[in-house]
Amino acid sequence: MTEEKYHYFDMPIGELPEPTPVSARRRELARELAAINEQLVRLDADEAALAAATEQARALRQSLEGHSHRSMRDILGRLIVGQGSRQDALDMADFEILSGPANAMSPPMTFWLDGDTVRARASFGRAFMGPPGKVHGGVLSLALDMLLAKTQDFVSNVGMTGTLKVRYMAPTPLHTEVSFEARLVRLEGRKLFSEARVFADGVQTVAADGIWISSQGDYRLKPEYAHLAKDSDVA
Repeated sequence: MTEEKYHYFDMPIGELPEPTPVSARRRELARELAAINEQLVRLDADEAALAAATEQARALRQSLEGHSHRSMRDILGRLIVGQGSRQDALDMADFEILSGPANAMSPPMTFWLDGDTVRARASFGRAFMGPPGKVHGGVLSLALDMLLAKTQDFVSNVGMTGTLKVRYMAPTPLHTEVSFEARLVRLEGRKLFSEARVFADGVQTVAADGIWISSQGDYRLKPEYAHLAKDSDVA
């Protein structure tokens, strides 16, 4: 059976293929490392316990340093021309800073399309705290940058953040499922305008809007989303 090939510009933002056995193990390791980091925040342990834990962590690090790293340049090169493997696709997105399930810095945050709406959810632990018991505003800003970028799944081009405006309306609690939603507002040539909202315990805590700039000419709706031109200001 011929393995499916992946193209960078056809990969939905924040959505991944089923993991390979290697990727599944990477994700498992990342979740354990994330849990260790969560425990480390203001850990009330004595010096001896911390010294023993440090030796264990050092041994793990040294063990991992004995392995090489796959070349991101080579991975991206194959994906750009539509010749990426499933492992390439996973290696491209599995390590995103907030959504990558193989990234120990990630909650992880999950993204999906729900009709004409981009949705996401995450639960942020102690490692993401700003004020006591609350998610740091900068973390939410990063999450919104990633969320709003996903509105580009409705169009044929991919671009970069031009402007991101965030309004904090209420504190967002830790250890609570946080829901995100975004929509495409309009297209103006190489500019894509979108807006988003964040909710925790049924309360809106953040609002945002952004402008994305296409790197490949004017934005155009994908054929399957042509109806958005009727339902909004999208051209």
